[in-house]
Amino acid sequence: MSSPAPTESGCEMMKRTAKDLKKEIEKNEHRAAEIRSKITVLQGQAHPDQAQIDALKQTLEILEKKIEEDRVSLSTLEDVITENC
Repeated sequence: MSSPAPTESGCEMMKRTAKDLKKEIEKNEHRAAEIRSKITVLQGQAHPDQAQIDALKQTLEILEKKIEEDRVSLSTLEDVITENC
């Protein structure tokens, strides 16, 4: 995350936090897409490694929950910014 400027206002801080959160969501969405792709490739093999597929599915589930939580946080933060800044 970006470090706060010495004289950063509350609105500036919230806007910076929202920007950082958007970047984090995008990074995690990209990672989730890579995991989905890897799962698809593994499932397409003649003798897929089910343990590896299951582990990737579990990782994907955790990552998708994190993305959803971050989206909710971002939405709330954007509402606060809209109302107060």
